[in-house]
Amino acid sequence: MEMIKGQTAPAVWLAAVEHLNGCADQEDFDVFLHVAEPTVLSKPDAAVYKEVDSFLTTRGAFSVHTIAETIFPLDEYLHGGAPAVFNDFPPKIRAIQKARDDGNWGSYAYRILRQKDMHGETFNPLEDLVKKITNHGKYRASFEMNRGHPFEDDIPIYDPATDRKRLYGGPCLSHLSIKVHDGKVRVNATYRSHYYVRRLLGNLVGLGRLQFFVAREAGLEVGGLTINSTFARLDTGTGDGCGGRWGKRDVSALIARCRATYDAKSAAA
Repeated sequence: MEMIKGQTAPAVWLAAVEHLNGCADQEDFDVFLHVAEPTVLSKPDAAVYKEVDSFLTTRGAFSVHTIAETIFPLDEYLHGGAPAVFNDFPPKIRAIQKARDDGNWGSYAYRILRQKDMHGETFNPLEDLVKKITNHGKYRASFEMNRGHPFEDDIPIYDPATDRKRLYGGPCLSHLSIKVHDGKVRVNATYRSHYYVRRLLGNLVGLGRLQFFVAREAGLEVGGLTINSTFARLDTGTGDGCGGRWGKRDVSALIARCRATYDAKSAAA
């Protein structure tokens, strides 16, 4: 068990992989990560982002941006705004999934945007969330003089109807908890199993983008991002369905290069 805090996503990613690199079998249970500013990148942060991205893409794995898009479609948002995210993106994801062998790419984003209620009716959890936050803010502004209790809502990702029989290959992101307090959107994400090389930085970036979207649409600011990795692994690339090939020495070298980037910044300050 470990608690790791930092200002930015790349800085927390590096501290997290360094922790796992020092653990027996390079894995740990209940690793908590907190990013104070999930949408901010300094020059050293950007350099580390590019270093990780190059490591992944040159070895056949998904880019950091691609992983981030599986959580929130920033490209869609930048080109078409909220309507494109709510209405246009889900059918595009379905078409992509049908064309892929695994059928799972983008399933997080889809489940955040399309679920069924107890009556079998389809609804949009993210759109409903933004509406609730907006209405909650109006209520407090109109009727409450103090700061009051924080707004709270949740989006479950794990679906027992489709996931309960899977031993492997189910969604690693299980649950999202969203809080609004003191004018800031905070997100807490629970992962049942977490690959820290091929997935973590992209997950942090994608969740930060989701926070940015919710905050912007609701007229709020971005707050802290917390991840609970109930099982965390410093994964090697085996060339299986997850893609990419690399070994432990490659990961150690990547960690050393990224740490040197931050150390150089500190020495120059």
